[in-house]
Amino acid sequence: MFDARARQYLAAAPLGRLATADVAARPHVVPVCFALVGDDLVTPIDEKPKATAVDDLRRLRDVAENPRVALVVDHYADDWSRLGWLLVRGTAVRVDPDDSFHPRGVTALRAKYDQYADHALEERPLLRIEPASVLTWGRLSHPTDAGERDGESTGSFDDGSSEGEDSTGTR
Repeated sequence: MFDARARQYLAAAPLGRLATADVAARPHVVPVCFALVGDDLVTPIDEKPKATAVDDLRRLRDVAENPRVALVVDHYADDWSRLGWLLVRGTAVRVDPDDSFHPRGVTALRAKYDQYADHALEERPLLRIEPASVLTWGRLSHPTDAGERDGESTGSFDDGSSEGEDSTGTR
């Protein structure tokens, strides 16, 4: 599902924005940590302070009602010729600690984020995103990537549209 440039971009990105919607289509967007596990993405329900109990979190309730999600990973640069984003549309499922996929998700998250070394991710649910489509626009390299500082493009991609298209030609 992800080509080499997209994988590199996702691996280097510290943050994404997860969009969910409830059964009435009311949207909800939250910043999330995430990691790749094969062709899927995983995001934790970690120990950062939350205003509500885990099972009451809006993103978990939304996914239970409506599994369609989107994850946007982007970066900003003052030089707008260096902007870029990647959008994953797919379905999400809750992965509880007793699921056979859970340890792989925890391992991938800990490999990407040192901060998770002292979080009890083994005891908490994850969300697994199974991509249905991937859209990209602009440069798929973060402004701090090697080469970008020298004005070189290390991963640019322009699909020729101003809004991005997936392989089916839909917007």
